[in-house]
Amino acid sequence: MTEQTPGDLARLVTFSDAVVAIAATLLVLPLAENAAQGGMPTLGEIVAESGGQILLLLLGFFVICRFWLNHHDIMRNLVTFDAPLFWANAVWMVSIVLLPFTTGLIGTSDSSDPATTGLYIGNMLITCLAALAMEWHVTRTPSLQTPETRGTARLTGGVVAAIALAIALVLAVLVPAVGPWALLLLAVDGFVTKALRRRTEKPGSPRK
Repeated sequence: MTEQTPGDLARLVTFSDAVVAIAATLLVLPLAENAAQGGMPTLGEIVAESGGQILLLLLGFFVICRFWLNHHDIMRNLVTFDAPLFWANAVWMVSIVLLPFTTGLIGTSDSSDPATTGLYIGNMLITCLAALAMEWHVTRTPSLQTPETRGTARLTGGVVAAIALAIALVLAVLVPAVGPWALLLLAVDGFVTKALRRRTEKPGSPRK
């Protein structure tokens, strides 16, 4: 891959953002199909029939937003990109595109099925690992970063999130009754990350 310009980086970020926007939009398709089926159901009937899918829509949208925020934190401090970063970002985008599909599987099958839940959480784990690979490569390649942010990147948050998802995946597969509730582990990973950073960072050191 030839040397990239700031304009090329902007195109990559725009492309990634478009993929996220499309994936978030696809989450609503099952609800649209339910609303269009047979006759003219009332709003109450639509909500009663699609209550579970509405919750999945909100969960899926929250998950995609969280992944996008992490991706934004990685890309906003770059001045260019190289081939390894491009392909790690490509894997990240593919996993984002798959999220509406794996989210839909939870809504159309038994949520306690370990294969279905495992596929969904596994999809999220791949997204997390792809982002972690991007962060790791950026920390190893300071020339990709803006001068003022070189040396400030931290992998703590990505590592903690990946470990939380890996544990959630194991729980969902080995204890099927837990199902998607295993994802509640993600509710505490932020607190764990902050605690670890407080213990490892020196006072006055730059944070990210």
